[in-house]
Amino acid sequence: MTIPARTRYASIALAGAAAFAALASFAPSTASAADYDMDCKLLLCLPGGFPSGCADAFEHMMDRLRDGKSPIGACAMSNGAEYDAYDMDYAFKSPTTPAGWDCPEGKHLYHRTSWDDDGHHQSVNTFCYDTAYARTGWDSDVGTTTITSYTNKTPPQRADFWVNLTLEPDTPQAYSQGWQKFDTNRKAPVRVVFTD
Repeated sequence: MTIPARTRYASIALAGAAAFAALASFAPSTASAADYDMDCKLLLCLPGGFPSGCADAFEHMMDRLRDGKSPIGACAMSNGAEYDAYDMDYAFKSPTTPAGWDCPEGKHLYHRTSWDDDGHHQSVNTFCYDTAYARTGWDSDVGTTTITSYTNKTPPQRADFWVNLTLEPDTPQAYSQGWQKFDTNRKAPVRVVFTD
């Protein structure tokens, strides 16, 4: 899911404004975004795709995921109650599925899995490409063969964590960026091959 740069920055600005407006009514009037605890900051930063100033919130989310926790913990409001006016869906995608990878806009994903000879270890061959050309020919050993060539191959981006956060659902202020994809840098139990 790649968003053009201009659209992405506009979306981030709107998302940040919407998230801040949704949470600001619960914080003391003198508080700034830096005063919120990290889980509250996650609620502000995640809908905008973690824009500038949100690196610590992103790392906090990644740490929680690596520890086997949900992406966001408890966000305490100024009155001590937990802010829970959001819906969140998330999923982990295996590198053995195409959903676990992402290519830049305009590129296609090549993704094939295979097992080693003893059937115990799986390998993934994956890359992004512009165009595929198939040529059919004749091989004296196997007969008719088809060879496919790919242009402008590049490595794909790992996208093992998908999350969709909606702030203030079922209200006129509801905001969601839709599904976002992130790389948690978790070690994959497969061998990944990129052939250029």
